[in-house]
Amino acid sequence: MNTSGYTISKNKKTDLKQILVTISFIMILSAIFIPIFLLTPFHELFYKPEGTWVFEAPKSAYIIFGVALTTAAVFIIAGVWLHSADKFGKLGKIIIGCGFLFSLATVILSFDYYHYIDKNGIHFNTLFSLQEKHYNWSDIQQARQTVKNEMGVMSEDKLIFTFKDGTTYEFLINDNIRKARSDTNFELKEHGVELVRET
Repeated sequence: MNTSGYTISKNKKTDLKQILVTISFIMILSAIFIPIFLLTPFHELFYKPEGTWVFEAPKSAYIIFGVALTTAAVFIIAGVWLHSADKFGKLGKIIIGCGFLFSLATVILSFDYYHYIDKNGIHFNTLFSLQEKHYNWSDIQQARQTVKNEMGVMSEDKLIFTFKDGTTYEFLINDNIRKARSDTNFELKEHGVELVRET
């Protein structure tokens, strides 16, 4: 009796499972630094218009990218384990497949998550939005700068814009925001908006 075809087929399945598990562990281990090395250059290349004062992905974009990448890897490992243990019913396939696809979609949407400030106003694209929102300087109703108190040390926290349509958007104050401070303050004054510094 010839069983070589069965053996080769089984070996290929085992090899594929090992490859998938290895890739998954690489995804999990690299989820911390891959977002930094992928998101920033991608945004610079495809999204950043000329003349921006601030252009960056929010901190949450990096976190979401890393978590979604890790979750996708976990779904791959779960799928391989359930398939190997012959516990992979129809419902299991649907749950694992949907979870993996949602994680993958979230990773892809992280590339489209950014914000920037320029002479025309405030622009941002949130995680689950496929269209950039734009507000002119004249659309701003209020601008606030908050501070945080960490162990008795006060430091700048967020720059929060409230627009005339009721929308609120916040920037975490970092070096990029500080570099654009004079231009931002000038535009706010030009449009009659006082930057309120909360303490």
